[in-house]
Amino acid sequence: MIRKQVKPGGNIKFLATYIFNNPGCTSTEARKALCQHNGINWKSATEMRGQYTTYFNAGWIGGTSWPKNPCGRYWKRMKRPDGKSGHLVTIEGLSKVSN
Repeated sequence: MIRKQVKPGGNIKFLATYIFNNPGCTSTEARKALCQHNGINWKSATEMRGQYTTYFNAGWIGGTSWPKNPCGRYWKRMKRPDGKSGHLVTIEGLSKVSN
C-alpha cells in the first residue's frame, strides 16, 4: 500500500465525512478508515496505538501548534446504547463534511 500525500485539512474532512456517514462510530473505526484512506496498512488497534489518536483527544493538545482541536469542535463523543463511546458530527463539523 502506498501512503498518500495529504493536503492540510484533508484528514479532518475525511473524518468529519466518515463520522457523519457512520454516526456513533468508535475512534478505532474512524482511525482504521483514515489509515486505509491514506494508504497506511492497518494491523490491529494495539499495533496502531497512537496513530491519529490526537484527532479524538479533547484535553491535552492545543497550544500554538494546534490551538483549535477538532475533537469537541467538529465531532463530539457520545454514549451509545450498547454502553460504548462513539462520535457524532457537531454543527460546526457539518461544514467539513464532503458530498
